[in-house]
Amino acid sequence: MSFPLVPSQFCDLSSKNYITLWELNETKEYRFHLAAFDYHTFNGELEEISASIEKLIDKLLIVNFLETFLTPTLARLKKMDNVLDLLEDNISEQNFKSANKSLQSKFEVFTRVLVAKLGSLQELDNVLARIYRLFGIPRAELSQYNIKGNIQDLNPILNRMSDQISRSLTLLDQVSGKIQKCLTTLRNYLNESMNSGIQVIQDKNQFKENLTSLTRNSIKLFIEVEYLKHWVDYFGYDLPYFSFNTRLFELDEDKSGQIPKDTIISVRGLFKNYNLGRTTVYALRGVDLDIKEGEFVAILGSSGVGKTTLLNCMAGLDTADHGKVYFRGEDLQQMKDSKKSETRLKEMGFIFQSYALLPHINTEENVALPSTLAGTSGKLKQRIKDLLTGVGIDQQAKQFPAQLSGGQMQRVAIARALTNSPAVIFADEPTGDLDSVTGKQVMELMKQFHEENKMTIIVITHEKDIAEYAERQIIMEDGIIKSS
Repeated sequence: MSFPLVPSQFCDLSSKNYITLWELNETKEYRFHLAAFDYHTFNGELEEISASIEKLIDKLLIVNFLETFLTPTLARLKKMDNVLDLLEDNISEQNFKSANKSLQSKFEVFTRVLVAKLGSLQELDNVLARIYRLFGIPRAELSQYNIKGNIQDLNPILNRMSDQISRSLTLLDQVSGKIQKCLTTLRNYLNESMNSGIQVIQDKNQFKENLTSLTRNSIKLFIEVEYLKHWVDYFGYDLPYFSFNTRLFELDEDKSGQIPKDTIISVRGLFKNYNLGRTTVYALRGVDLDIKEGEFVAILGSSGVGKTTLLNCMAGLDTADHGKVYFRGEDLQQMKDSKKSETRLKEMGFIFQSYALLPHINTEENVALPSTLAGTSGKLKQRIKDLLTGVGIDQQAKQFPAQLSGGQMQRVAIARALTNSPAVIFADEPTGDLDSVTGKQVMELMKQFHEENKMTIIVITHEKDIAEYAERQIIMEDGIIKSS
């Protein structure tokens, strides 16, 4: 199947995006058609499918995408590699400058434009690398099915795709190396302290002639960058969806036996999507995480990476689409609602960015609320007094939230979270609405309570300074754990 390197209309590709799958119960078969393949219908036996038809469709969608993406993208990369070969030679020979200041100034502007184009190419290469590395799973997953087509099996096609990905990644590394080498040479040229030994050309025409090959190949590069940009923009749009599905393939349905004994919360293969109009937000894309009893951890990441969604799932406030959350070894999502509510009330404390205080009751009553709801108010009066003293707001015990500053309201929220002596404190951006000084005071207070009581604290934040108060930092990016 042949594709133009960059189709004049992307509808040429869009027409290849769909798949069709149907079951034939009479013959115990399934059949599917992948629009990207110029082959007849593929067939398989229903008894071979251990997973659901929906999961098979997800895998086939990625194979269909790959068949559309790999061959023309590899050709595009080869073209880029050839242009960079020529450009690298030109740049390495650029050991001269013009004696004419105006001409030299114009050339330096051109050089800066070339540096910017090469820099943008680095970003495009990063997206391509993400796409390639995203699709290592489907080949292994689909090879277990004995799928046959009227012309050829699907398994050899999967093997061919794997080989293409391997060659493409090798070529991508090669291209990235050449880009970096060109950038280093050009930046050194623009740095006067590093180009004192270069030749000064007096003749304008000679200077222009020396640059003929460089300018010609630079224009070729500019064209290739634009081609690749359109190409990556088109395919990169599908990254969130395929990121979700490829990680979904890695799921081990039951990992409860792998939970370490010293953990209080274990997350296994967690996925969560939201629908916003016609858009699907892939908030969690396969999270595995263990929180030890008595640990102080910070989950760090920019807005929108899934931090709050993860916290809500760990606390049983939200239910994941796939995966499990274990609290003290028990599947939190399988608990009855009544038991889950009781667990949250007695075992968990919550601190929110917006404080979440009830405005019509005073500080003392807000702090007492969890204990009142739990029916454990026996020695409550003295405990509330101790908590208010501990967080430094005992003088505001009878004041209402509207009479308190932001820092004072967050201290009330901390005291309230501690009322029932919970095993875990969940703090979602606890300093988000506070100034830096007050924010640090709140974090010092939380650190102090952790050291004194050895309770588990999980803080969600986008601020590195706040995360450093924790014993362990968990970095989230695009709905997955990047490091822990």
